Amino acid sequence: MRGAVLVLYAGLIANAAAAVPGLEPGVPRDLAQWRAKNYRDIRYSLKLLLTPGASALQGTASVEVTLPQRVPALVLDWRPSPASHVSRLRVNGKRAVARVEREHLVVPPKLLRPGKNRLSLSFESPIAPSGSAVTRYVDREDRAEYVYTLFVPSDASSVFPCFDQPDLKARFRLELLLPRAWTAVGNSRVIKVEDAGTGVRRIRFAETRPISTYVFAFAAGPFAEIVAKPGGTRLYVRKSQLARARAEAPEVLRLNREAVRWLEGYFDSPFPFPKYDLVLVPELAYGGMEHAGATFLREDAVLFPSVPNETDVLARAEILFHEASHQWFGDSVTMRWFDDLWLKEGFANLMAAKTAEALMPTYPVWNAFHALKAAAYRTDVTQGTTPIYRPLANLADAKSVYGNIVYGKAPAVLRQAEFFVGEAAFRDAVRRFVKRHAYASADWSDLVRSLARTSKRDLGAWADAWVKTRGMPEVRLSWDTDREGRPRNAVLEQRDVLRDNRSWPMKLMVFALPEVGLPRSVEVELAGERTPVPDLDGMPVIDIAFANFGDYGYGRFLLDPASQEAVLARPEAVQGTLLRSLVFGSLWESVRDAELAPLAYLDFVIRVAPAEPDPVTLASLLQRAQVAFLHYASDAQRDDAAPRFEQFLAEGMLHADAPGRRITFLRAFMANAWSENGRTQLKALLSATLDIPGVKLSSRDRFRAIARLLALDDPDAKKLLADQTASDPGADARRYAFAAGAAERTAQAKRAYFERFFKEDGLAESWVESALGPFNTVEHADLTQPFLDLALAALPELKKKRKIFFVNDWLAAFVGGQIDAQALEQVASFARQPDLDPDLRLQLLEAMDGLARTVRIRARFAPAS
Repeated sequence: MRGAVLVLYAGLIANAAAAVPGLEPGVPRDLAQWRAKNYRDIRYSLKLLLTPGASALQGTASVEVTLPQRVPALVLDWRPSPASHVSRLRVNGKRAVARVEREHLVVPPKLLRPGKNRLSLSFESPIAPSGSAVTRYVDREDRAEYVYTLFVPSDASSVFPCFDQPDLKARFRLELLLPRAWTAVGNSRVIKVEDAGTGVRRIRFAETRPISTYVFAFAAGPFAEIVAKPGGTRLYVRKSQLARARAEAPEVLRLNREAVRWLEGYFDSPFPFPKYDLVLVPELAYGGMEHAGATFLREDAVLFPSVPNETDVLARAEILFHEASHQWFGDSVTMRWFDDLWLKEGFANLMAAKTAEALMPTYPVWNAFHALKAAAYRTDVTQGTTPIYRPLANLADAKSVYGNIVYGKAPAVLRQAEFFVGEAAFRDAVRRFVKRHAYASADWSDLVRSLARTSKRDLGAWADAWVKTRGMPEVRLSWDTDREGRPRNAVLEQRDVLRDNRSWPMKLMVFALPEVGLPRSVEVELAGERTPVPDLDGMPVIDIAFANFGDYGYGRFLLDPASQEAVLARPEAVQGTLLRSLVFGSLWESVRDAELAPLAYLDFVIRVAPAEPDPVTLASLLQRAQVAFLHYASDAQRDDAAPRFEQFLAEGMLHADAPGRRITFLRAFMANAWSENGRTQLKALLSATLDIPGVKLSSRDRFRAIARLLALDDPDAKKLLADQTASDPGADARRYAFAAGAAERTAQAKRAYFERFFKEDGLAESWVESALGPFNTVEHADLTQPFLDLALAALPELKKKRKIFFVNDWLAAFVGGQIDAQALEQVASFARQPDLDPDLRLQLLEAMDGLARTVRIRARFAPAS
């Protein structure tokens, strides 16, 4: 029987509905809070059949829950698709009839009893290549099939009826029937494997510790398994990639092992689950997902698709550290509701940086951390920003919470908290928090109370400003001078970038470099709009000053005019890798404010990048140069600047002093080639008549070079794409080829791709995402603008059906690929629609800010001739 076949008597369902706060689609917060008060001691037992090629997952579920003396209705979440159904419901051993009501399965009080209750049922739910909580991946190299789950934030209820909210933790038992050639990994250890008939075997897993539904998971298929030592973490990889995995596994498993050990010491708490495995999932929607005891990692985030540079190596390590720290902060201690998503993601990114600092001391960890903050700054200056604590009425909207504020601002605020209260007090508070709430739930106020207790400070105003207030301060340092030019009356001034008249308490380290003598740094606590800095008064004449030395603060820290002039004239005066990164980033903000000419910054990059030793700073400089060149300059300005810019990039990719630096310059050259000479050099790289010492072009590199040639309408590009596709049959290569084709500079090609995004059955979400950038190549704005209205109109459906980050990526591509005022008005007009989803409006306002800046900068510095 298909559809909602469990039918409750009309009177019973009416009574049940009246007993609960109200039934709405999704998981409304009032329902979740009501259930959290009334339901406890939850257990699930799932038995699932995995059949190769099947479009549906078949299984049975047993749900145990303890109810109070006054028995309430029992409301499970169940979001069936047209292909889903539930049948054979039994409640406390008796056959029952029920029906699905607004994405919930309701069992009335009449069928329940005080104490323990048990439901059992059969279910069927979809398995699909994309758009489903259970995903099938078919390896295009050997046709092997893999199945995996991804339930975050609340998609478990699209597979089986459950209590799909983070604070109703449960113990899970899992049993899988699957082909004999397959293996499986879950949250807990395998306790039994047995033959179950012709070609089939049964795998049983031990019961888990209490976990949330969104971190329950399994993966199955003919995985290969790599173990560094018996009983240690296992690395699972599809069998076609075993050779690549064997080359990377020793370092991956070593870093993971050392990270777990270091985190155990920091948290003063043993690893919270009986085992920990790593599963490499091809084309996973995220870099990683911290399922309890079994982290899923996107395969190409671990197995490098091209020769890595230092930033790639550090990024991979920090994904491992991020997901490992989640086992404590996220899986054992879980936010009570997704409005506190920032708590787990912020801690994971902060702990990833602290772990990397301990285990990889030669890498620029805090420069990489600053890059996260810079992404958050891009959001926090816009009218689309939100507080890090974001009230959420329904988990159906939880996808909208994810973004730069959660991943970039939240860890920055936590690091500011550490600096504000002191490192020891912060660590002690975190230890108390982790131990007190182990295998349970907490919210941000629990953490603030712990910090206040260990630091003996009243943090109420601090927390209100940083946790519950949107936006950020713009901080400037200024001073008067005496007759000798020495500073006096030095003061820090902050203003609200959103002009909401707010201020933020913050502890900073202020730096001043004199023209003669040693630099000075002083600690200052901001209080209100103006804070004196008397420790700078009377020092020698200041050459360069910066208000966020050490990067402990969060906000826009802009250079005063004299410091800006000094940095532009003598960048070598700025010493220290982190300080250079911060100061050069502050200079870029002047470009984004249409105060400094983009091509002046491009010239600055050409001057400083060859001598920049830090790989993160180098990558940031080249990325900003790309924006200045491709987004902010006119065609005529690009024609004029291209020879020196391309020569600078070519010199770096051919002659830089280390392979990692040559790779960084190579990537920048492939993205920025503009002239006929640039296209000729790209083709020479593809034909191997031009070699980069110590660097071999990967499949991805080759397709990226071809995509650039297609974008520039090179006459050889289509043949190069066809030849590369024919000679490179790998599974990843097919995705690269699809993405490259989207860069073709014709209206017909754009139309064909746009239609494929929506109409091609089985087109994986990862393929669409890979093509968004090439499709929206900024030089093609005139070709893609006709699709802008359609792309915006699709947003509500994309929000509903796609994974967490897809809408952000969609908007960044389609809005970010435009450059003129007409496109800006198209987006603004759509955002003004009165019935537009509020979360989508915020995302549009965020995306619009970058386009508005582009229009303003081009109007001033690249006017149409």
